[in-house]
Amino acid sequence: MLMTDIIKAVLKPVLKRVLVLLSYGVASAALLAAQPIDSQIIDNPASAPLSLAAQAAPDAAHDDIRQAYFTPIASKQALVCHLSALTQCIGLLPQSLQQQLAFSASHIRRALGRKSAMVLVAEHDIIAGVIIVNPAQDRDEQSGSIGLTTYRLALVKQAQLTLWHEIGHLYNISLQDSILPSSLSQYQHEWLADLYLLWRIAQHYQQLDLAWQQFHRRNLALINDSGNLSHWSSPQLQIVLSRFDVQQLQHFTRYDDFLTAVYPLMPTWSRRDMGEFSSLIQRTFGAGVVQSLPRYMFWRQPKLIEVLSPTLEQLMGKAETQHWFKNQFSSAK
Repeated sequence: MLMTDIIKAVLKPVLKRVLVLLSYGVASAALLAAQPIDSQIIDNPASAPLSLAAQAAPDAAHDDIRQAYFTPIASKQALVCHLSALTQCIGLLPQSLQQQLAFSASHIRRALGRKSAMVLVAEHDIIAGVIIVNPAQDRDEQSGSIGLTTYRLALVKQAQLTLWHEIGHLYNISLQDSILPSSLSQYQHEWLADLYLLWRIAQHYQQLDLAWQQFHRRNLALINDSGNLSHWSSPQLQIVLSRFDVQQLQHFTRYDDFLTAVYPLMPTWSRRDMGEFSSLIQRTFGAGVVQSLPRYMFWRQPKLIEVLSPTLEQLMGKAETQHWFKNQFSSAK
């Protein structure tokens, strides 16, 4: 058999799968042809001619443009699926996972709803989980009302940030029982995912503008709705942003090392603590509030002022922010 015949025989099934999944031109198809991992190889890794890491999608700043690929999560892999190619993408999973209801396309679509992304954790030797992204639902701005004024923050590169946040969920789960405790609350899972996001930003860009964007976004979302307290990572992001510049963060080439350094700096708020923050937020920004109570939850006011100040100063200006805080809180200076 000629060498060209051998090459055609090897490449034909791979190219066929890629062309079904991806609607790119010839150049893009050639670039991505080696990315999908055959589910039979995953079920029987000993038969794989290449390591999973070698076949996984490169760890680049443009992961969001592909519709179906694997990305490394510690010693495992996560399958990233674009919603528009969900059925074909799920077909790349091992049969043992495809047979589970949680990984069926219909179940995923119902669970995703109108969210821009979601993550499913897998119990598997090689697959860490599945990340579904739906860029059509990504926001291009975040708004929040203070008094009679609505402020808006433009959001850029949101599809990329959303993806990194979801990857962060899986990466942090892989570190439980080692760097992280075995049990984490929903709130801890969310701010830890944003810490991973911050680390990824520092590794791919020469400035931290996108990290500050995420900080401001979380603050504005909280102002808009106290129910967003579950995703309020601004206190934790602020700790890192106030202690490290981008060059220092870039020295942490491994996320594990970064997390080892910053996790002990994070606050350990109880459920009661979070409830008090929620009450203070509702009393300060909630609809229908007509009378200020300057000493309400006064022991929580300093932290709220500290975390909200950078966002309000960007939106309102420093002088107006100080004036507003003095009218709202007895602890404001």
